[in-house]
Amino acid sequence: MKKHLIYFFGLLWMISTAACTGDFLDQGPSNSVDEEELLGSVEGCDLALNGVYRYMYLSGSHETFGEMAINLALDLRGEDIVMHSFGNGWFTRDYGIQFSRREIDGRPNDIWGFYYHIIFQVNQVLKYIDAAEGDQELRKEVKGQALALRAYSHHRLIQVFQHTYVGNENAPGVPIRVTPTFENLPRSSVAEVYEQIEEDYTEAIELLEETARYHPSHLSLASVMGLKARVHLVKNEWKEAADLAREAISAAEDFGFRLMEGPELQGGYSNANHPEVLWALAINGQQTTFYASFFSHMDPFAGGYATIGSFKKGTPEFLSLMSNNDYRKSVFFKENTAWGNITIPENTSQKFRLKAYDGSWEGDYLLMRLAELYLIQAEGYAHTGDDSRARSAINTLLRTRIENFRDISLSGQELVDEVLKQRRIEFWGEGHRYFDMMRNKEDLIRSKSHDPGLAQITELEAGANAWLMQIPQGELDANDWINAGDQNPL
Repeated sequence: MKKHLIYFFGLLWMISTAACTGDFLDQGPSNSVDEEELLGSVEGCDLALNGVYRYMYLSGSHETFGEMAINLALDLRGEDIVMHSFGNGWFTRDYGIQFSRREIDGRPNDIWGFYYHIIFQVNQVLKYIDAAEGDQELRKEVKGQALALRAYSHHRLIQVFQHTYVGNENAPGVPIRVTPTFENLPRSSVAEVYEQIEEDYTEAIELLEETARYHPSHLSLASVMGLKARVHLVKNEWKEAADLAREAISAAEDFGFRLMEGPELQGGYSNANHPEVLWALAINGQQTTFYASFFSHMDPFAGGYATIGSFKKGTPEFLSLMSNNDYRKSVFFKENTAWGNITIPENTSQKFRLKAYDGSWEGDYLLMRLAELYLIQAEGYAHTGDDSRARSAINTLLRTRIENFRDISLSGQELVDEVLKQRRIEFWGEGHRYFDMMRNKEDLIRSKSHDPGLAQITELEAGANAWLMQIPQGELDANDWINAGDQNPL
C-alpha cells in the first residue's frame, strides 16, 4: 500500500507539473482527487502522458537526468568517446565499465527504476483510456503513445539486463509489466519480452496511422515505426527492419521531415523542431536542469562539467573514419584551442551545443532522427542481398553529409560494413553504440588514446558478463520471484 501511494502521488505530481508548463492544459487536479477521476477523461490521460514525457528529462542527480543520462552512460562504455579527465567524477564509473554491479545507488538501479516507473505510469493511462470520456482521435493518440512508451521501456531494459536476442532467446530477461500493479513477477524469457514489445508496437502503429503528430516530444507514427524497426534489427529480421524503415520515411516525409544538409550538421543537435528530428524531449527555459543536464556534460562552451575539464573527445581512430570533407568531422576540434581562460583539447566534440548562451541552459534532447531510418533501411537491405536498395538509402544520406560526395558502389559484406561504419559516425554521443555492439556481438577494443586509469577496462570480449547490468539489490529484496540464483553473473 505504501509503495502504491508513492506512485499515485507521483502520478499527481507529474500531471500537475505537465499542466504548469502552459503547453497543454490548465492545472486542475489536486491531491484530494482520486486516480479514477484524474484519468476518467481522455484529456486527463493526455495530461498524465505529458507528465511521463517530462519525467524523461528530470534530474535526480548530476549524472541521472533521465533518458539522455542513460544514453551517455551507455555510450561511454564503447570505444569512440574519450573522457579527457576525471573532472568532478561524474560518469567515470560508466566510462570505466564499473557500474554493472547491483549497487543501491548505481547505474543498474537508475536504469531499472527509471524504465519501470515509466511502465507503471503508462499502464495507469492504459487502464483507463478505453473507457475515458472524450475525443476519439485524441484517445487513439494517447493510447498509441502509451503502448509505444511501454514497448520502448521494455526494450531498453531487455537490452541492458541480458545479452542480445539472437542466441539468447530462452535466457532470463526482465519482468513484463502490463498492469499498474506491484505484484511480484519472475524474469520472463528474452523471447517472451520481445513478443510483448512487438505486440505493443504493432497496436501503437495501428492506432497512430490515422492521427497527426501535435508536439515534437510526442511519439508519432514515423517514430514508432522506427522504434519497431530497431527491434527487427536486434532480432536480425533484416527485411522486416528495412521495409518498416522505408514506410517510416514515407510517413515522415508526409509531415515535411527531411535530412539535415551540409552546414546544418554543425548546428548543435539541440532543437526538437528541426525537420530531421522525429522524436525529442523539448525542454523550455523554465524546465532546464542546468548543471545536471546532458549539455553540461557535452557542450564545451556551456560552462558546465565539460567546460571545467570533463571534455568528451572522439578518438583519433574514430575521426579517421571520416574524410576531411565530411561535415560531421567538422564538429570536433582539430587542435588545442584557447577559449577564455581554458584550453579546449584537440578532438573535443562540439556536436551538442545549447541553443543560446544566455544563462537559460535551453536545449532539447534528440531521441530519433530521420537519418536513422535511412541507415536501418540500408543495413537491412544489405544483409538480405538487396544491394541496390541498400546503396540507394546510404547514398541518399551521405549526399547530405559529405561535400562533393561520390556515390558508393559497394556490395555484399563490404556494403554491410560501410553502413555500420556510418552508424558509428552518425550517432556519436547519441546513445546507439553500446546497443549496436551488443546486437552485433562485437568485442570492445579501446585504443591507446583512452587513459587506462580512467577507462579501466580497455578490452572486453563479446558476450562477457561485464557487458550486462546486474538486477538491483532492491528488486531482489522486494521480489520473491527473483533471488540471488536469478541474478546476472559478474
